[in-house]
Amino acid sequence: MISERAVREFDYPLLALVLCLACVGVLGVYSASLGSGDSSLYLKQMMRVGLGLAVCLVVVFIDYRYLVDNAFALYAGSLALLFTVLLVGTEINGSKSWVSLAGVRLQPSELTKIVIILVLARYLADLNERFLTKRQLLGIAAFCLPPVVLIILQRDLGTAVMYVPIVGGIVLVAGIRRKVLLTTIAVVLLAAPVGWFALKDYQRQRVLVTLDPELDPQGIGYQTRQSQIAIGSGGVMGRGLGNGLQTQLDYLPESHTDFIFALLAEETGLVGAALILALYLVFLLRLVGVAESARDRAGILVVVGVFCMIFSHVFINVGMALGIMPAIGIPLPLLSYGGSSILTTFIAIGLVLNIHLHRYVYS
Repeated sequence: MISERAVREFDYPLLALVLCLACVGVLGVYSASLGSGDSSLYLKQMMRVGLGLAVCLVVVFIDYRYLVDNAFALYAGSLALLFTVLLVGTEINGSKSWVSLAGVRLQPSELTKIVIILVLARYLADLNERFLTKRQLLGIAAFCLPPVVLIILQRDLGTAVMYVPIVGGIVLVAGIRRKVLLTTIAVVLLAAPVGWFALKDYQRQRVLVTLDPELDPQGIGYQTRQSQIAIGSGGVMGRGLGNGLQTQLDYLPESHTDFIFALLAEETGLVGAALILALYLVFLLRLVGVAESARDRAGILVVVGVFCMIFSHVFINVGMALGIMPAIGIPLPLLSYGGSSILTTFIAIGLVLNIHLHRYVYS
């Protein structure tokens, strides 16, 4: 039974923002389906949004403190699932990061982002000190490294990289001494050359092409170049939904997934692209408001983790479309075609709505 208080305190503006973005995504996928001739694309996207919304509402009414308290059990299950993917997973576009469950294809590495947020919130919930100790930082590393290593072994470096801003944001808010932060940055910079040579040839090429688009315009740099052409050709008002030349004539591969921003920018122009970014901005500011009103440390850290997850995805995906970030296969939250990404985002939003709903409740 849904209480009167739940109806009264529910964050309707946040849910409305989410549904607006999801509808824009459905329109983008619909436009892409016109060019590909596959009408099932946008129908599947609508079904995924509907499923995501249903799961979101279920999460809203499961007290987030119960989920935080059981985070370690969820963590163990996630590691088991990630390991299973290595054994029996399906390889798509060079990454073995998918598994089929009851006929449904799932990407556990996406859902594990939520689990990591819950685990860190649980681990740091009772912290009384102003700054994290070295022992606590080592504990955070111990929780985060196993799933990241398993995802790298799945050859999905892009998804593995996205754990960095999530963990980094939570650590910054939890409290880290300036000396420790600067030392960490220095170590990362010094280790960068080693990391560079650890990358595969095609991964290094993606970085180099970002710095010099003319380096391989018909190879690795092709998608980025076509994305830039699509965005530029949209002008101020765009070519109209379903009328984008780059996307409808299939000059831009994967336009309904990683490059859906370029598709929408070409067809709705600068005005449409600006409105999409404005929706994301308002959405993120709303998350800040929920974090400020959360009544316990765990709630604050969960919302911070969700904020960092959404922000980093938007920043990198739009950067990919503009050619200022390497093309590493990062979806645009709520807009890109894909079930696991949409489900993960809706679960994260459900947690935020849950925390907002319980901001005055202690029992």
